[in-house]
Amino acid sequence: MPTNNQEAKEADMNHRISKQKLQQLNQELSSAAKIVMDFLHQHRFATTKHIARLLRPNFASESSAIRQTARLMKHLASSSLVAHLKRRIGGARAGSTSSIWHLTEAGQRFIYLTQTGHTSQVKRLRIAEPSWAFLAHTLAITELRILTEETCRQHPITITTIETEPNCWRSHLGHTGQPKWVKPDLALITRAGGFHDHWWCEVDLATECPARIHRKTDTYLRHLYCGTEQTKRGTFPVVVWLTPSPERSHQLRNLFTNTPDLPPGMFEVMELTTWAERLARTVD
Repeated sequence: MPTNNQEAKEADMNHRISKQKLQQLNQELSSAAKIVMDFLHQHRFATTKHIARLLRPNFASESSAIRQTARLMKHLASSSLVAHLKRRIGGARAGSTSSIWHLTEAGQRFIYLTQTGHTSQVKRLRIAEPSWAFLAHTLAITELRILTEETCRQHPITITTIETEPNCWRSHLGHTGQPKWVKPDLALITRAGGFHDHWWCEVDLATECPARIHRKTDTYLRHLYCGTEQTKRGTFPVVVWLTPSPERSHQLRNLFTNTPDLPPGMFEVMELTTWAERLARTVD
């Protein structure tokens, strides 16, 4: 139940937004607003600063991007399509750029309407404050997406495909005939110099023990050797492990070095902060 009058008002507004009102909003919203809605649908959570960086080509300066993005988010919130979490990155004193945004129930219905033309099959949902561990991981994936977008603007690189969870998950049949899954955090195909590079990204926050990393490694190896990916898409992506520190990168490299049957080049390990540099090298 809402805990104060403002939450009650927001919940009531979400409940009362009709299909006709959503159709009207679809006609009225700017292209930038629709980009933001789609982005939040894909990534679930993003800060104001993330969104400003996404929209940066539309503005003359970084400060203008921040200012206009804050105004845009306020407009979307007043339309009950988005809301921000109570917590902020850096705390309450960090300012409006630290607000963490997500789609409301009405926002989810808006996306479904634009995709299918109706809203009848959207399940009624209640947005709860996520755990910090889940939120940190989700925002790290959002940061990876933004870094990718920024790098491709700065270099002659094109993003031809980008898939978020669960669309980026892949399956093959196990020995018992049951589906077995690999679940990267993000799947990318980029093009540079006439060549396509296929990536599966694992965003690691140094919270998983070696045994769990080994299980993930085994899952990727089984998927490689079953050949499903190669048959469907012609190649097996490089699995990129993106870490928060050089120390964690060193730890993962040691684990993978000691993993039997791991083909050279199948895994790459680097800090998230160096991803842009790695992606830029595909131009050479």
